[in-house]
Amino acid sequence: MHNQPTVSFRNAKSRLDDVATIMSWRNDPVTLAMSYHQEPKVMPGFLEEFTSDYFFAPDYPPLFVMLDGEEIAFLRVKPYDLPGFEGRVVSIDVNLAPERRGQGLGAIVLERVCRRIFSQGVDIAVAEIKRENAASFRAFEKAGFCFLDEQIHTVEDTGERVPIFRLMRRKPRFEQRVAAPVFIIAEAGSNFRMGTPPRDLAMAKALIDVAAESGADAVKFQTYRPETVYVSNAGEADYLSEAGVKESISDIFRDLSMPYDMIPKLAEYCQARGIEFMSTPFSVADAEAVDPFVTRHKLASYEISHRRLIERLAASGKPLIMSTGAAEEADIEWAVDLFLQSGGKDLTLLQCTAKYPAPLASLNLRAIPWLRERFGVPSGLSDHSRDPVIGPAGAVALGATVIEKHFTLDNRLPGPDHSFALTPDDLKTMVRAIRDMEQAVSQEGKTILADEQELRSFARRSVQAVRAIKKGEPIREGVNVDILRPGKQRQGAHPRLLDDMEGKPATRDIPAGDGVEPGDWTDA
Repeated sequence: MHNQPTVSFRNAKSRLDDVATIMSWRNDPVTLAMSYHQEPKVMPGFLEEFTSDYFFAPDYPPLFVMLDGEEIAFLRVKPYDLPGFEGRVVSIDVNLAPERRGQGLGAIVLERVCRRIFSQGVDIAVAEIKRENAASFRAFEKAGFCFLDEQIHTVEDTGERVPIFRLMRRKPRFEQRVAAPVFIIAEAGSNFRMGTPPRDLAMAKALIDVAAESGADAVKFQTYRPETVYVSNAGEADYLSEAGVKESISDIFRDLSMPYDMIPKLAEYCQARGIEFMSTPFSVADAEAVDPFVTRHKLASYEISHRRLIERLAASGKPLIMSTGAAEEADIEWAVDLFLQSGGKDLTLLQCTAKYPAPLASLNLRAIPWLRERFGVPSGLSDHSRDPVIGPAGAVALGATVIEKHFTLDNRLPGPDHSFALTPDDLKTMVRAIRDMEQAVSQEGKTILADEQELRSFARRSVQAVRAIKKGEPIREGVNVDILRPGKQRQGAHPRLLDDMEGKPATRDIPAGDGVEPGDWTDA
């Protein structure tokens, strides 16, 4: 297994030790050869330059890039003029410590830099690279930068003309309404467990039937082994004890675990019912058992720190849906980085409140667009509230692409997840609400809809004749025309044209009630 680097940032200060480090990296022969200014920097001149020139943009302070607490690169971000492009544009200049070259860190640093500046409101990042700097060009390309153009850069103080390539990377954009419908996961979890293998299989199939009939896209179970989840003496969970479940959490997991040989049977039955099969793994072994039977994986909230499991799911090459319950920003960032750097390609993050059931006030639906913008990936909701509509429909309105919700056949069944899960009727209600909300948010911008056209013509105020107007008679507001709704009469001009027509002779006989339109008055 490769080691996952922890990348962070700290503000560079105009103090001697920081400036000395930056100057030593800047004076490295390779760095000098690829710089616009190829004369080595010296003290105290560089200290004065750094203090006066590197802090002129308060929004973009100079930064050290840290790897596992060690300074490995210096980052400079500046506003950049890019004609023809809208939004906030910056240039980025990353100077890697000389001893860190050749370790594949350039692209990793650039990826993290972009994620940081995009989360701060930057729309486009631009890099200028001397044509001969092939190593930097490759690093920027690997970090998602695309070729923009070739330029001749004129160095301001020397007048030297330097051939350069320009590369750019845009902030990822995810529209509120996506082309594909919202992906709805009916979470069966461990609610299949009935006490014996035949009864378990029968219940699991019954749950699949309910999910398929509800219109959900997928039905998801959970695959785990108690010995690979909790320590053996983990004790009781307080929230389960309060609900009357007094067993140790290890015993509960042992009782609810799904045998691996059940997985292909459920996958086959799902295929027959026309619904996608999913199952959340909790260990590498679980993932290997599940992987042949799924088209996408799910990572549970408390597995967001499970390094080996995330690496294994990334290696599968399949999309991953990652829940973020009880996780802070740094936890999510670490897991996202690990997944992407381990070869993962398709990631969705779910807002989740780790409470069973979750009060509506704790759903924090605004985290859905935040996750999308902060990490540049689609986002959705794993909802543990009891209500079938508010959380899912609100999430879709905020741009969710995935909704996940627990369901059961009966809330009175024994087990930790039945009491807060949706009933079959609730599940149908949820699916219908999601699909209805998709329609409600399917339009972007503000236009006149086909459904509005009839009343727009009937009731929108315009310039209408309040009595018959003879040809040649001056048109005057309040005398022979006014701002009225036309009803079934022909609609007149927008009232913004009143000043244009005021006092002008009519060019035709205008019946009472008729709309007064351009051409109905003369400018002579």
